[in-house]
Amino acid sequence: MKNKIIYEQPLNERMRSWLRLEYLFECVAYRLKGSSDWDSRAAIEGILEILAFVSRTDIKPDIIKGLEGQLAHLRRWQQQPQVDTTRLNIFLDKLQFFLEMTSALKGQFGADLLEHHLISSVKQRSNIPGGACRFDLPAYYHWLQKKPKNRHNDLLEWMNTFFPLREANELNLYLIRQNVLASHEIATAGFFQAKFDANTDFQMIRIILPHDSSYYPEMSGGKHRVTLRFLELSALQNKPIQTEQDVNFELCCCGAISA
Repeated sequence: MKNKIIYEQPLNERMRSWLRLEYLFECVAYRLKGSSDWDSRAAIEGILEILAFVSRTDIKPDIIKGLEGQLAHLRRWQQQPQVDTTRLNIFLDKLQFFLEMTSALKGQFGADLLEHHLISSVKQRSNIPGGACRFDLPAYYHWLQKKPKNRHNDLLEWMNTFFPLREANELNLYLIRQNVLASHEIATAGFFQAKFDANTDFQMIRIILPHDSSYYPEMSGGKHRVTLRFLELSALQNKPIQTEQDVNFELCCCGAISA
């Protein structure tokens, strides 16, 4: 949104995983735009973070469950007379495609990458401060001297290992963000609390503020309620404190699933 800042708060562990995964993919995508060897180093570090994340998190069942839930939700919309059936069918086809692709994958996402000699060697040194410098990993340094186009092609090939995961995660999050109940609210003296209807199960909340706002939200929440405190930097205390001002903001509750 132009001239707006959007803050997001996941309301369950599955959403935390999906948002962290989205962040990691965005970091690598940004570095892929650069042509320097430092951009390529940062992209490799991002790939290693994704590998570490998927190895610690059993994310495949959650992704599949999310796709199945979205399919069931959108199929119910097929019965509504005023629905744009063309657009709806596009999303249904995408969901079915990535559900089948994800379900068909054997083993862990990105497992093949761990066997690649360059990725493996950098991974072994990644926990050592400065462990990926040129004298420690001459093969890595040699790869970094390739032409930018060649390095970019290699990085794209390695990232394609995560294609089903990345696209399925992106589609899940897109549909959750589109399924929104929005309202304009006021945080009195920087504090706001709301309870959710027991028959809905929101997946995340989004707080929208003007881009030049001097406040930011500190959020906590679960399936039953959300609590917000709007903070600002205190010049006297040199640390964030809760503002004494009333704060106007937009509250977006996303991804409601009827109980």
